[in-house]
Amino acid sequence: MNKLQNIQALRGVAALVVVLFHLVLIERKYGGANHILPDWLQFGMFGVDLFFVISGFVMVMVTRGKFQHVKNALIFLYHRASRIYPLYWVYTTLGLVVFLIRPTWVNSSQGNQVNILASYLLLPDSLLPLVQVGWTLIHEMYFYLVFFLLMLSLPERFLPAAMLVWGVLIAIFDRRTGGAALDLVFHPLTIEFIAGCLLAWHYRHFTSVNINASGLAAATCTGLAAAALGYVYYENQTGSPPGGWWRLVYYGIPAVVIVFSGTHAERNGMILPAFLIQNGNASYSIYLSHLFTINAVGRLWNVFASDGIVDNLFALLVTLAAVLAVGFASYWMLETPLLRLSRKLA
Repeated sequence: MNKLQNIQALRGVAALVVVLFHLVLIERKYGGANHILPDWLQFGMFGVDLFFVISGFVMVMVTRGKFQHVKNALIFLYHRASRIYPLYWVYTTLGLVVFLIRPTWVNSSQGNQVNILASYLLLPDSLLPLVQVGWTLIHEMYFYLVFFLLMLSLPERFLPAAMLVWGVLIAIFDRRTGGAALDLVFHPLTIEFIAGCLLAWHYRHFTSVNINASGLAAATCTGLAAAALGYVYYENQTGSPPGGWWRLVYYGIPAVVIVFSGTHAERNGMILPAFLIQNGNASYSIYLSHLFTINAVGRLWNVFASDGIVDNLFALLVTLAAVLAVGFASYWMLETPLLRLSRKLA
């Protein structure tokens, strides 16, 4: 499959909104009372939902014609694992070093406890991994494993039916069984992977929807606005961000709309801006590294900055620049060489 440029660009969008979410939190922690970033930017966790829909879409696109073939299925699983683990292990090791030196800096929301083995292997656990955003990668690896089993056992034409059955099972059991592993298996967020798979199936087998540049811009902006408004409404009603099945309503549906529009627009020759594509290329490195960068700059912010809007603006711009600089450096110096090495070992 030729890489879809708009999918890369949407990865860039997803990474940026997740970074914005964490910038809001760091300003609340170190920026005093003069906040610049509004509370509604905490909808930025929507970027995770966008990543999940994209993952499902990409899985169907890259496995076309490769079902019921053991070698193809094993290659698929190897490529997915080698894409996720090597760079993740680098940042997990960095997190472990921080934990050993300053335990109070890691996982403070859960009593500074970590499960080191589960962190490295991306196993479901009640504790967050050493790299806190790693919880999303646990979902990714679960999805890849199930998809691998489907590749081994099913004719490709049955994939949409299998996705629908999977979704129905999640709706029936709805995490009522308890325990970290079963909570993962029946987690509603898996519906977003499934939706991405079905979007790709539609993209492959049905006539393209005519979406021009203005339609693409409108769909992307509308999706982001819907997620932001959904966050504001739900948080005002409940005091917490959207979770469970409501997260699918407020974040999942906008993510599906954005991916659908972006992919069909590209088929019609409409490509999102190049800077988003470049950001998408480095999105995994940005995603894994940004909390380390934000927290490091935040601690300097706490020491040197004064309480004021100008200081906050300067600190936020420096933090964002540092996040992008570290993310792109990681992409060029770590992620790309590790990917190249993993392909040689395949």
